[in-house]
Amino acid sequence: MSHQDLTEAEVERRMAEAAKAEGQGRHREAAALYDRLGKDIQARYGRFAPRALDAFEGVARAISEGATENEEQDR
Repeated sequence: MSHQDLTEAEVERRMAEAAKAEGQGRHREAAALYDRLGKDIQARYGRFAPRALDAFEGVARAISEGATENEEQDR
């Protein structure tokens, strides 16, 4: 898919896919999905597109949740 094909419906679908992975505890996968989506949105709509920032916030959240889970498992 080229970044020109990135419709709002496609952004929503990919955000939902990343959120599902995050919700299932697959934090690395979720972070990667959010990151790729954020970069694709930036390529299509510009560096500071609000949806790109939302996606990068998802990256940070997934990494944080994964780290927290790892800390709890180490105890």
